[in-house]
Amino acid sequence: MSLGKRAIVGALTLASGLVLTALIIFGMTESQTSSVHNSTHASQLPEFGSSPTSVPTNSPSAALETIGTLTIPSAQVFALPITRGVDKATLNTGMAGAYPWSGPGLPGVFALAAHRVGAGGPFRYLDQVNLADRLSVEANGKTFTYRVISTEVVAPTDTAVLNGPKDESRIVLITCTPISTFERRIVVTAQLVPEAN
Repeated sequence: MSLGKRAIVGALTLASGLVLTALIIFGMTESQTSSVHNSTHASQLPEFGSSPTSVPTNSPSAALETIGTLTIPSAQVFALPITRGVDKATLNTGMAGAYPWSGPGLPGVFALAAHRVGAGGPFRYLDQVNLADRLSVEANGKTFTYRVISTEVVAPTDTAVLNGPKDESRIVLITCTPISTFERRIVVTAQLVPEAN
């Protein structure tokens, strides 16, 4: 094979490898942030027991690593620790639990859940949050500010509320309602406010 043909074959092989790598990377990113990815990984919104254990919100469990803090002035939430996991044991620590697929400031949906009663009741006043209210998450030395774009009450099986546009950053806050029965879920959705330059 001549030098010219080898150069062409080598260039085509390199280009094919780069295209394949890009497709693999895009495919992984696409599946992790697609609008159906979140709801397919959650069979229902967090289950809230009728009598969660009472743990003060200002003393998180040493076994759980916090990933940041949440502040929602209109819901009387100030520097609430956030950790991974939305199982009962995590929520019973009194912290906000986060679904694993996103994080503060990242594209997609950063979904958090917490109790309204028991375990310190960190989301007790989530029903008092209104459209356009601001909330913030502090993580990794940065503050991410979000503006509320919707509030709704849904069934525990309505996992569609965990979806959102993959090219913007949203936070979804979830808790039980009404307090007496825990039959439905309050869902507050907020969109990241871009930083001013």
